[in-house]
Amino acid sequence: MNNHPKSKKRLYTIQVLRGVAAILIVLVHCNLIFNQNYEQDFFFRIFNFGGSGVDFFFVLSGFIMLYIHQHDIGHKNKIQSFLFKRFTRIYPIYWLILSLKLSLNLLPSYEADINQRNIVEVIKAFLLLPQDRNILSDSFLGVSWTLSFELLFYLVFTLLIILPRKFSYPIVFAWLLMTISNFMDVINIPEESLLLNFLFNSYNLEFALGCCAAYLFSTRKINLGMPLIFLGAFLYTFSAVNSYYGIIKLSTIISFGIPSTFLVLGCASWENRNNIQIPNWLVYIGDASYSIYLVHGFIINNLTKIVLKIYPAITQDILSLNILGFLLVFVATFIGCIFYTYIEKPLFLIFKPKLAKA
Repeated sequence: MNNHPKSKKRLYTIQVLRGVAAILIVLVHCNLIFNQNYEQDFFFRIFNFGGSGVDFFFVLSGFIMLYIHQHDIGHKNKIQSFLFKRFTRIYPIYWLILSLKLSLNLLPSYEADINQRNIVEVIKAFLLLPQDRNILSDSFLGVSWTLSFELLFYLVFTLLIILPRKFSYPIVFAWLLMTISNFMDVINIPEESLLLNFLFNSYNLEFALGCCAAYLFSTRKINLGMPLIFLGAFLYTFSAVNSYYGIIKLSTIISFGIPSTFLVLGCASWENRNNIQIPNWLVYIGDASYSIYLVHGFIINNLTKIVLKIYPAITQDILSLNILGFLLVFVATFIGCIFYTYIEKPLFLIFKPKLAKA
């Protein structure tokens, strides 16, 4: 039986985890940009595991989607509301930031690789269709490849809503079976097949893990919230250390997807059974995580270039370099929050009356 009312309680710890995932990605991209612009590491590459924030985001997305929309499955009258909510969540702020970057790229003083920015690639970038990640990094928003996977997950959920369960469940099961088979190398998809590698990529399993966590949370009385949090934190830390030293070669779904699932399920269960107070600023960063995610790379990349022109010797001053790195992480996060407060949130409010009617 479902232990939750149809009107879903907002889980503040889940928002905090979204903020954590965003900060992890900002940290690892700071190192990547330092390597690119300064040929130096940021803080001894300690935050190289920060790319796991993507795995964390995918698990969180799967959890949130099923937690919020599980009652919409099999009810095609809910599809208009679902699609409109998903569209307004992803595209408006993304289009704005992408357009801003493309506009700045037209300036003569702006250095950017535009060799592969033909009309087809531009259309694919704006629609978030599967695209070569090198092209995205050079000419568009490098992080947008993850949004393509997000949209694929929305498409799968759309099938669950519009089709009767006797049809949608076998389709989704077949898709997951193919994805697991690809993950376990049971089938061999050629690397040059961009679409097939996208459709059956192991990243898609992390959405499924999040859905499993939401299903357990919604249908079982889980009393082990804190042990699950400790287990997830321990495994996540172990994987972070392992990724730094390269002791054991593991896929990200094993090393970070599974620990993220324990953390998400543990935090949701712990909050659901306890009257806890989450600091507003932590929830706020989680709310702003999408804007932070979209703008941080652009901010850090350009600020590092400005600093290099003003103070070229910084590449040889390790202490100043690392202080600069943390400062840039803070500035990029702060600007992302500004974008959320003054751009993303007002954009959402424009669509909110239409959401009520959808």
